[in-house]
Amino acid sequence: MKGELNAEECLASLTAIVPLDLHFRAKDIIAKAKLMGEMSQGSSLKIVFAHNDRETKFDARLKGVLSDYKDVSLVSGRFYEGVVNSSLLRNIAFTEVSTQYLVLLDVDLWLDVGLLRKYLNLVCGGKAPFAVLPCLYLSLVGSRALMSGKWSIKQLRDNYFAFSRKEFLHLANPSSIVVMQSADYESLEGFNTEFSGHGYEDFDFMIRLASLHSLVSSSPDFFSNAVMRSPLFVQGFRRELGRLCLDALLERDFFFHIFHEKSPESNQYYSLRSGNFSNFCELHKEYSKGYGVGDPTLITAFIEKCLASGKNIQDYSIYFENKPGHVDRYDTFRRRMKFLLK
Repeated sequence: MKGELNAEECLASLTAIVPLDLHFRAKDIIAKAKLMGEMSQGSSLKIVFAHNDRETKFDARLKGVLSDYKDVSLVSGRFYEGVVNSSLLRNIAFTEVSTQYLVLLDVDLWLDVGLLRKYLNLVCGGKAPFAVLPCLYLSLVGSRALMSGKWSIKQLRDNYFAFSRKEFLHLANPSSIVVMQSADYESLEGFNTEFSGHGYEDFDFMIRLASLHSLVSSSPDFFSNAVMRSPLFVQGFRRELGRLCLDALLERDFFFHIFHEKSPESNQYYSLRSGNFSNFCELHKEYSKGYGVGDPTLITAFIEKCLASGKNIQDYSIYFENKPGHVDRYDTFRRRMKFLLK
């Protein structure tokens, strides 16, 4: 399918796959799944939620909440015990995909149908084999402003570029929001289910997808695992995957991640992150055998792209802000005091 599609044809060819497990944050996840279902109404976007049913009252409530939305499907079953396995849930969701294109989403995202339409058209039109979008993490204040209607997406975006701090945590580049061909997902055999708990299953998948289209490069610092606040100071594999988001950054296009508290019950989930990273390094060790990469960040690449497109680099000053996350990241007096008194 090549060429520009009209709005309905575009979204009718796209399915979002979203993993759900209520092992923790049950009420929050139910509310966000409901919101995502509601926001999809009136469009032709299809959503498949894959739900690991732990047979609690919350799981029963979730199935009731999602039962009446048009083009929203819930694949529910007791697929595993113990720690959350989002990789398996995504693969289960994919079995219900019948469209030519899909997008990887998480339930904590504010569903921006217009943005999906824009980047699906790029993929449909053959301008890119897939698209990866950055994700701006909102603070509690920013999330409440968006969900209450106090601030629109445009207003929040303008606030971000005006260096407002209280609404935002950080801009993730890259993120796991990927618009792609369903055939590529099948060719890659989906996500690697050996990654359970938190972390690196998305990076593993994106590296394999980028490799499928010869869009990822090796480098001696490939496994540098430093996390940066700035989307342009990223290093290692985040830098190489982050190159795929430079056009979106130039367009000021990103999804919003709605705030949630970290549940005390999620400690086991996050404790597996280190092991997942080791597995990730082993699976992709060939990418650490390259030569030097010149600029170890994305700063030069972004400036060059900005100049080539005739954009004013000063309009993107916020992207260069890399101050570590100190007290100014905390959006209420109570959170700041809690941080300072740790």
